[in-house]
Amino acid sequence: MRRFRHPPHRGSSTDASATGEVNATTPRDYHRCMPLLDEFPSTHRTLLEQALEQGDIAFARRHVMARAYGPLCLYARASSLRSIAPAEELVGGFFASRFGRDDYLARWLATNPPLPLRRWLVNGLLLHAREYLAAERRARRAPTLAEPPLDIEPGPWRTLERAWRDGVLQASCDRVSELYAREGRTDAWRLFMRHIIDGVAYPALEAELAIPAASAPMITRTALRRLRAEINAILAEEFTDPAQRARELDAILFDDGDADA
Repeated sequence: MRRFRHPPHRGSSTDASATGEVNATTPRDYHRCMPLLDEFPSTHRTLLEQALEQGDIAFARRHVMARAYGPLCLYARASSLRSIAPAEELVGGFFASRFGRDDYLARWLATNPPLPLRRWLVNGLLLHAREYLAAERRARRAPTLAEPPLDIEPGPWRTLERAWRDGVLQASCDRVSELYAREGRTDAWRLFMRHIIDGVAYPALEAELAIPAASAPMITRTALRRLRAEINAILAEEFTDPAQRARELDAILFDDGDADA
């Protein structure tokens, strides 16, 4: 039997953002600014596309950097890049170098065939690491360090992908939880989490939440549909191919998922 994947934490992503922390599971701008969905979208013009078309490059940058910072740092720590500089220094320098260019995200959106955002960013991080090392050599601070690979390293890539997917899942759970809170139906979301994540049977949840066991399966299906819609809205920013997006959604929801980026 397939196991539903656990969200990284049960709290709201806004808790971490209030402290100024940015990590793999707190894509702050998305959670705050993307309108809540209630149905699986047939068409969805992504938040990034809208921001760039409206000239709000600063928002687009913050939106991407908030989601990508944690996973990119994990990649840098797990890969051969760790021998060049601390992960935070490399990723911070990469952001300053690339996101200082007004056309950086527009160039990603124009890639043909389309390239997932996470792969575009890791490719950019690898190129930045080479530039960083070249500058260190010119300053005679690192004459003996080996060149970092141009190809993405498989093990660190899997680490990054898991962190990236955790961030998407957490943001989506937070947003569906907010939707139920607005409707005054927090117990419906709690039932979904307790049944799907904690494995509590519907009869036990009837006693706990006063929701009839006969109604519980429909409530669970509705919550899952809403969660899938939120995940799909985020994935629409990365994957234009519906089949590829479906594989990625499957990898986010289930522990045995192994979608390719």
